[in-house]
Amino acid sequence: MKTQLHLTGDAKTLDALARFLGALETLTPAPITPPKAICGEDNVIYVEAGYRTDEETFIVGDYMAHVGAQIVEETDILVALAPFVVESPQRTEGNDAG
Repeated sequence: MKTQLHLTGDAKTLDALARFLGALETLTPAPITPPKAICGEDNVIYVEAGYRTDEETFIVGDYMAHVGAQIVEETDILVALAPFVVESPQRTEGNDAG
């Protein structure tokens, strides 16, 4: 899975991110948008990923919270998933989209 990176980090930080993304890559459901990793002003690495439904974001978010907790416990680097629901075009009368 290709991930957009918008951060500066040392080898330890990149290793923590790689572990997090490795776990994310094995999950079902898979994100429908490519993940994007950014470093927040609070030095937390946020990985944004889009999903089809709220339920998918909750399932993946819960699992990845456990992964992130293991990583922060071992490395003192916090990596957190920021899942969101991808809006699909609304179907309107006369519009066959959707």
